[in-house]
Amino acid sequence: MNKWTDIIYFNLSYPNLIHPCVQSLKKFSDKLNVHRKRHFGYSFLGFIFYTFLYLEAHATPTPSVAQAQNKMKQLDAQINSLQQNLNSAHNKQELLNKELSETEKQIGVGVRKLRDIQVDIKNKENKISDLQKQVNQLNEQLSKQQQLLANHVRARYQMGEYQPLKLILNQDDPNQISRILTYYQYIIKSRQQLIERIDTTKGSLGESKEKLRTELVANQQLKDSLTQHQQQLQQNKSYHTQLINTLNQEIQDKQNTLRDVRKNKENLARLLKSLTQQSMSPASKPMNPTHKAFSQMRKKLPLPIQNTGRSFRKMNQGVTFFAEEGTVVTAVYPGKVVFSDWLKGYGLLLIIDHGQGFMTLYAHNQSLFKSKGQYVVQNEQIASVGHSGGIKQNGLYFEIRLRGKAIPPLSWLF
Repeated sequence: MNKWTDIIYFNLSYPNLIHPCVQSLKKFSDKLNVHRKRHFGYSFLGFIFYTFLYLEAHATPTPSVAQAQNKMKQLDAQINSLQQNLNSAHNKQELLNKELSETEKQIGVGVRKLRDIQVDIKNKENKISDLQKQVNQLNEQLSKQQQLLANHVRARYQMGEYQPLKLILNQDDPNQISRILTYYQYIIKSRQQLIERIDTTKGSLGESKEKLRTELVANQQLKDSLTQHQQQLQQNKSYHTQLINTLNQEIQDKQNTLRDVRKNKENLARLLKSLTQQSMSPASKPMNPTHKAFSQMRKKLPLPIQNTGRSFRKMNQGVTFFAEEGTVVTAVYPGKVVFSDWLKGYGLLLIIDHGQGFMTLYAHNQSLFKSKGQYVVQNEQIASVGHSGGIKQNGLYFEIRLRGKAIPPLSWLF
């Protein structure tokens, strides 16, 4: 393409910049003297030539650069938003740390209380052990007393029908009578004392059993209190652990997202640099002049995939067409491939510049059939559907951009 063709193409692409200049120059030329017109002609053409060169050199960036710059602003805004969210999460973390300190103090008090309860239980268990020994001794003593009483009963039975009075009357010796009376008094007194001791032992045994029962009830209450306190401590610990884990995961997720967005920004910055360098180089092949301008193709562009079911989902800036992996992706309009590579967040990405500030974007492909710098025609196969870039379902993400700003793609497709 020679310089005059570039000038004409620039004139067609940027009429608002060229026409005022030409009209002003024309008015100036009409005022010239007819005799000086021939002499001035070469200078006038040279002036126009350098004016076009100046305008071409200082024209606005190519649409691809504007698109990348707009995306860069969006990433900056997203980074600022994520940073604010991360700061908010850190503030929340500080607040939770304060709450955690109070919880840990309560846990410390609870542990000390638990230790005191355990000491009390140990003391109660020692008391219960002593009482059990006393009960065992009383049972043994009662058994002996009952055996002694049984011996007295047998001795009385062996005397048969000989009553004490009859024995006294049958005795001739007064000394013998005295000994018999003393013996019977001893038996009666011993029997009475034995009965009293048995009653006392039974009372002591009942009292000891009651004390033992009371101590056992108190011991059970202490154990129940200990169990309840342990459960409360476990709940506090679980609550504390859950809060910390949730907050740490939230902060980690935000940090990962922020890192990914910053990485996307770096990738886009490199793409912007590449597209800027490309926009400064002269085009190696003109756009197809036989096609209507992209601006006249509203509701006339074909679908980028042969999706008979028209299964799609509207996104914030574009639309995702769902299709089987390997489905062919076609260009919706002739243009030049300005990007064909993998990009973080978009997977295998292909961008086509259609002129007049229009670009189309095809993302998450399985494979890219065209390389950067190649020209494509309408309906030419450029890629295949996939799920690159981390998406879960196979599909083509499609965007239309006008001077870097996304426009509703479904308004242009038929």
